[in-house]
Amino acid sequence: MIKHQLVPAKDWIIENQNKSGSIYWDHRGKCDPWDHCECLIALAIYEEWDAFNKGIEWFFNNLNAEGEIASEFINGKVTKGYAESHHAPYVFLPLYQKFLIDNDIDYLVKYKKEIQSIYNSTLAFTDQEGFLFWAKDEDGYSDNSLITASCSVHISLKTYEKIAITLDLDCNHEKILLNQEKINSKKFDRDGVSRKRFSMDNYYPFLCGIGNDEFINKTISNFYHEGLGIKCVIEEPWVTFAESSEFIISLVKMNRKEDARKILEEIMRFQDNRGIFPTGYQYKLDILWPDEFSTWTNAAVIIAADCVFGISQKRNVFLV
Repeated sequence: MIKHQLVPAKDWIIENQNKSGSIYWDHRGKCDPWDHCECLIALAIYEEWDAFNKGIEWFFNNLNAEGEIASEFINGKVTKGYAESHHAPYVFLPLYQKFLIDNDIDYLVKYKKEIQSIYNSTLAFTDQEGFLFWAKDEDGYSDNSLITASCSVHISLKTYEKIAITLDLDCNHEKILLNQEKINSKKFDRDGVSRKRFSMDNYYPFLCGIGNDEFINKTISNFYHEGLGIKCVIEEPWVTFAESSEFIISLVKMNRKEDARKILEEIMRFQDNRGIFPTGYQYKLDILWPDEFSTWTNAAVIIAADCVFGISQKRNVFLV
């Protein structure tokens, strides 16, 4: 059973959780808040509530007064002090994944103030056209809008809507939400350069439910390597298993479940003898690259498996 098969991947996440509650990429101590939340979704799927609660507490303890969180921590210390627009609101997903499993309204109520603060700060990242600035530092907001970050915020806000109904919170974010016209905007060309060579910039709209079979088939043609998974960059012989897993989730979201199942079965072969997934595989050189087994990659595989096989026996937060 795939749930049992992925237990070592789940345990790897817990093994790399600091006593403070932050979940590191690996033994080197880096913590990215978005990846931390990805790991929390996986822990919720397995109902690992002790580790989950510690991770949620760490996250909220590190919010600033505006409801933002620093971009990077290493061994518990802030190493990148700017805030990225998609980091703080991503915590809505593990919170709601827990609620989908245990229906514990009191747990959401406990963090109502922080949820509202994060929501308000996310709205503040919006420019006059309804696009999101990528980041904010002491000098103000960045002038770049990234499609992946914007899609992540879109997913987070759609999840917030579910939480808002439960907690009777306001929703006023229609201007931020994406559609096909926005997805095609030149605003997402970072510093004037198209990012379509990156697989994420092509499939992330599918995670938002935006696109059609023509776009999906084109993405498969450009980035899928038969038997291995999804390439990170179009010209590189390098598949990455977080991107592959996110693509699997997006395929399920877009009613392409058989394609999703096929790719999931292919990447499952990359579990090592410990049952842990590497970050990526360079197939021309036949090496794992980079030399790491990131927790968030293992979390992404768990989430993808839940979307395909329903290992939690509850609804997945990406599919509600």
